[in-house]
Amino acid sequence: MKKNLKLRAENFKIKIGNISYNKKKIKETIKRANDDLVNVLLLPELCLTGASLYDGFANDDILEECLDALFDLKNFSKNIDTLFSVGLPVKEGRKIIDMVFLLKEGDIIGGFFKDEFKDHEKYVFDTPEEDEFIKINDEYIHLYNKSYIEINDIKIAVSVGENEEKNIPDSLISKSKNNIDIILNPSAKTRYIGSKKDIEDKIKFLSKDTIYLYSSTGLGESSTDFVYEGLNIIGENGKIKESKRDEFADLCSYFDISQNTTEEFFEFKNKPSLSYWDKFPYLLDDKKIYVEDAFDIVTRALIQRMEAISCKKVVLGLSGGLDSTMALLFIVKAFEKMSLPKENILLYTMPAFGTSKRTKSNAFKLVEAFEIKLNEIVIKDAVNIHLKDIGHDGKTQDIAYENAQARERTQILFDIGNMENALVIGTGDKSEISQGFATYNGDHMSSYAVNASLTKTELRYIVSYLVENTKNQKLKEVLDDILKTPISPELKNENEEKISQKTEDIIGPYELIDFFTFEFLENSSVEEIYEKAKVAFKDDYDKKTIKKWLKSFYKRLITSQFKRSVSVDGPALSQKSFSPKRGYLLASDMSAEVFLERIENLDE
Repeated sequence: MKKNLKLRAENFKIKIGNISYNKKKIKETIKRANDDLVNVLLLPELCLTGASLYDGFANDDILEECLDALFDLKNFSKNIDTLFSVGLPVKEGRKIIDMVFLLKEGDIIGGFFKDEFKDHEKYVFDTPEEDEFIKINDEYIHLYNKSYIEINDIKIAVSVGENEEKNIPDSLISKSKNNIDIILNPSAKTRYIGSKKDIEDKIKFLSKDTIYLYSSTGLGESSTDFVYEGLNIIGENGKIKESKRDEFADLCSYFDISQNTTEEFFEFKNKPSLSYWDKFPYLLDDKKIYVEDAFDIVTRALIQRMEAISCKKVVLGLSGGLDSTMALLFIVKAFEKMSLPKENILLYTMPAFGTSKRTKSNAFKLVEAFEIKLNEIVIKDAVNIHLKDIGHDGKTQDIAYENAQARERTQILFDIGNMENALVIGTGDKSEISQGFATYNGDHMSSYAVNASLTKTELRYIVSYLVENTKNQKLKEVLDDILKTPISPELKNENEEKISQKTEDIIGPYELIDFFTFEFLENSSVEEIYEKAKVAFKDDYDKKTIKKWLKSFYKRLITSQFKRSVSVDGPALSQKSFSPKRGYLLASDMSAEVFLERIENLDE
């Protein structure tokens, strides 16, 4: 016997913590699906609250509102034939459970809980006391984790969020025990560059001999640390049938109930040979996808932040260097999406003692290419007055001399931001964050840091793609020169004709720093990083040079944690970040000796 079913995965623009609003959107989505004769509708994990509520999940008011909404949706479903999912936090005793329920025709048919959590969720969520049922408002609801519910001979399994990230995903456990026809994965996946392909590849594998629906929350989630996927995907028999971001995915399929078979699955875990190691493991081979993803993630995050605070202007310090250039490129794209005038992009160049003619010239060429005004504020006098006030001779080019310039620029940007009700955009990147190569409370500070998750190597990668592909000839020429300009903080200089203060002479080649950073965030040991670097960069650096900069990397990494601990918000574009809230955390008082001693013993 064959059955024809229409399946749909869909998300919507949530409002974080606004259960009443989200419930209304869910009802609209359910009714539309029912009118379209959809049989199964999958909505994202935690769709009643939003997934980025963090500690708010434990708030009693939120929890009570969620339960009221659940039973309101139950009542709403009395005349709804569509089987639909709804995700919410549920309190059981002192535990908060990340739950997904399936509802249809006035019944809560079954519940499913998440037991594999993101790092920041481990402090909020737990698992139920029992794995067979949960009591909610005096109603006992059966739990079907790693099992299935059956409706009209159709077997449906649900695996919540990261339960699919286990060594053996819950959906595979369900399939190994039963002939599962449909697998639902309601998710709240955070996005990073290339993540869409990773998810699709996983679904191709997990959808073998079944149909797999995936829906992740997206628009409306907080951009404090992450941007969420917003993907709706349907896979069938190892192929992606539909994959859409912020649009629903549909599939009509025939189910031959009498011919279902069960298969066993095996997983191989090959380890790469150290005869080769990639110099840039954090880059995608497909440059186009990488760049498009980066722009989409950052601009969505910036738009979300600006909308959340009702802001329509930004302030940016434009030096003509790589970092501020990348920030401007992101801003321009975001403003195009929001249909905001370029006049609302307030740009300032603030030359001082170390500013070179080349970078200043490139700043003006850059704005000319975009037809945006660049304001100039010379800060030499202001800095000299400040140096005199604190008893500095104004001649000794020490750290105070350098940092006074960076802090003066930051003060100006924030004061203008106050005057114009504008968001101050930060330009600092992941390489600088890793090494603490930023002035504390100077360029280290902003209102929102759009480059925070991108290394210098990644910025160069993105800008080089734009040089290769832009049709704007003026933009092409200036971006090409910016790429060729030595990276410098430009806080001291011999003369304005030449850039003498080169960052890579101080902290090491960025391609090495960025490689070390990636491997460190992957929890590789000192020995592993060194061995990999020797292979990856065997044609570029000798062992002595790699060891020298590895030692410098760890010294700077550990001693600069106090700067990262108070870093501002910025979107994550990769799976690992230095966010002080959700990224890789270290103690600001930690000693680097454990690493430095091991580096000394390398090759001995």
